[in-house]
Amino acid sequence: MLAALAMGFVLTNRGPLIPPNQSARQHQTTETATKPPIETPAGLEEVTMSAELLEQHPFIYAGINLEKIYELNLHSRTFTADGEIWLEWLPNVDKLLKANNTDPAELIHLTNRIETWDSTFEPTTKTPTELSGGRHQQSYHFSSRFYDDAVDFRRDPFDVLRLPIIVELKPRWTSQKYADIRLLPEPTPYGLVGALGSLSGYELKSVSFTPYLRQATNQLGTWYRPTLAQVRLELNYQSNLWPGIVNWIIPLMIINSIVLMAPSVEGTLSDVRLAIPSTALLTLIFLQQSYHASLPKIPYTTFLDDLFTTSYLISMALFALFTWGYNSFAAASEADKPKAIKMINRADLTFQIISLSLLGLTGFISWGVR
Repeated sequence: MLAALAMGFVLTNRGPLIPPNQSARQHQTTETATKPPIETPAGLEEVTMSAELLEQHPFIYAGINLEKIYELNLHSRTFTADGEIWLEWLPNVDKLLKANNTDPAELIHLTNRIETWDSTFEPTTKTPTELSGGRHQQSYHFSSRFYDDAVDFRRDPFDVLRLPIIVELKPRWTSQKYADIRLLPEPTPYGLVGALGSLSGYELKSVSFTPYLRQATNQLGTWYRPTLAQVRLELNYQSNLWPGIVNWIIPLMIINSIVLMAPSVEGTLSDVRLAIPSTALLTLIFLQQSYHASLPKIPYTTFLDDLFTTSYLISMALFALFTWGYNSFAAASEADKPKAIKMINRADLTFQIISLSLLGLTGFISWGVR
């Protein structure tokens, strides 16, 4: 019954560059349709698309296509991804690039890219491609390992994995008040992830491509604190429920079921009763150690950790209950032993009800606050 209760709880083509005088309503509709609501990452300010933004700031549109993602390592919080990035800008931005002697090939960098010795990030053409209306386009190819700054295991083993790829303007002058260039996602960011964007053991739930502003923690050698523009591709994966249930929830619920059925053993069988909670405690310890071997070191407890903690307390309380019951029965006179047995059985039933309620309440609260 306890296992069934826990299981029921758990199963509960891109378009043309839009000129600044285009209506903001069309732009906002496209953004909203492709971007699910997500929490703003720490230290970043999300950019709200509007007509005023396009009129007041020079901007560069960014597009991305993630061809494949692989080699996920939860211990090092890293993953490898291959894909293409392209930028498009209007003549006013092109003038700024030439005035500041900036090579378009050096216009952006991948902020969370690591292990550059074994990676690729390079322009696909030596010079930008000229498009109609004075627009220019620069494309890049990347194949690199990335650091995941958004990983969260609070609901593990039923967690949502968030993998980001962060594209940021590289030249410091782009953040000056005289330029203040914004990096924005394409108005029609279709096909952000290719057919090989799946991960073993996870299901891709949503993809977002969102513009942000990141203020540097210091002046970085300038006379002001740069506020750098970036766009962030974030892939949200949901771990498969059934493997988590089979590997962790069912074994844990089986142990708890045995613990909760132990008080049903006749109170006179003290040796048998005392052996059950100590055995359960050892089993829980080894099971939790095996669970944490699959996770990196984290500064918080997970959903499953909370269930383990409550299971420890129940097993310890059961050992204390059986010790009290044995002592009460041994201290009672022969005439009072039937009365002592009734008292022990009544305490056992109360313990079962309280423990089952506590386990269910722990799961409900732990899931709800994460």
